[in-house]
Amino acid sequence: MPAFIKRLFWFLSLLWSSNAFACDIPFQNFNKTYCLTPIATGANQRSDVYQVSGKSLQVSLNNRLIVRASGFTKLSLQALDSRIASVSELYLMPEASYYSVTLHARDQLPGVLKVLNNTPDISLVQPDILQLSVRTNVDLTETGLTDTEDRQPTRNPAPYLSQLDIPALWQTTKGRDVKVAVIDDGFALSHEELRFTDVVFSYDAERRVQDVSPKSELDIHGTKVIGTIFAAHDGRGIDGIAPEASLIAIRQPSTWTSSTLLSFYLSKLSDADIVNASWNSQWLLEPLADIVTDLARNGRGGKGTAVVFSAGNNGTEQTSLLGIHSNEASLLDAVVIGSDDGIGHRMRFSNYGSSVDAYIYGKPAPALVSGGYGRFSGTSLSTAVASGYFALLLSNNPSLTLDQLVVQLSAQLHIAKLRSSEVRKER
Repeated sequence: MPAFIKRLFWFLSLLWSSNAFACDIPFQNFNKTYCLTPIATGANQRSDVYQVSGKSLQVSLNNRLIVRASGFTKLSLQALDSRIASVSELYLMPEASYYSVTLHARDQLPGVLKVLNNTPDISLVQPDILQLSVRTNVDLTETGLTDTEDRQPTRNPAPYLSQLDIPALWQTTKGRDVKVAVIDDGFALSHEELRFTDVVFSYDAERRVQDVSPKSELDIHGTKVIGTIFAAHDGRGIDGIAPEASLIAIRQPSTWTSSTLLSFYLSKLSDADIVNASWNSQWLLEPLADIVTDLARNGRGGKGTAVVFSAGNNGTEQTSLLGIHSNEASLLDAVVIGSDDGIGHRMRFSNYGSSVDAYIYGKPAPALVSGGYGRFSGTSLSTAVASGYFALLLSNNPSLTLDQLVVQLSAQLHIAKLRSSEVRKER
């Protein structure tokens, strides 16, 4: 063998044995392989924090795997490997189901993952991943706008009400017989403006309890969302868009894949017509894309459940290509909402792109917070407004399909833009 070939083989073997090619936990996401490598904490210590290959993202793991399989029961899945301690259902679909597979120890993840990946009728295996959550209530200090707490907001109608001609819809309905699931960080259901809200189901998907109340002073996002939709028309504070709709309150304050799948499945089991998700994560994982597709195509007896996501507040373009840089705002089967100024001009902070279905008022507006009132803004507000508007449309006409809901929203926003343009011309 020539000397230069020997040196080449020696160099390649050196690289292969180094950390440059180390991959502790390989897994697939949208047909691309990613590696999770633990981040050392010093003196050969390893933590539960892992670096994702090809991404500037760190995640935490537990001793669970997320498995998509068909033709299995919980017992038959558990019987595949003695290292599996238990199996639970997370989300059942017509063609396959998602399961949470709990191992006896976290260091068994790579071995069991490999076994399951080589098992027929198991089409996807991923670690249960916790990534940084990105709420989409815009940081107003970056926009030049203001965001203050109010003991009692003025009774001036919120601009999004006129933008979508919501008072006219109130003449015939305020959302009765429609179920809206809200997946968020916590809900102050004891607020005086929510005391008449029809809460048909509540659950904390992470703590596995029914109590969905806020757990810290920062835990206020969900209360703002449900206040926008459900606040009573009682002559005080704010008027919710669909106060007579029924609320399914799902507290899911983090991004564990297992808890997120369970949150959406509980919404499905509760017969939600609309699922409001005023957030997005840094990285879209395939299981979430699957369940959004299932809800959009099979929900409401085939008419489609409206899963409404925020576009996000980074002022960047979103793509509909699912891959390494995508998040929930890339999902074509979801309804993705950005923010405008109420007269058809996109707010600079709002994300945009081909996957964004509509732009709705997202400047500061009065909102509920625990024990009082505050301000709400950004694509989180815009998303809540869209969900409330859909509730009114479905209350008036339950036969509307998901596509028809989006068409009616777009048409109303176009009318509002033309109306604003005519008013400016008259001035």
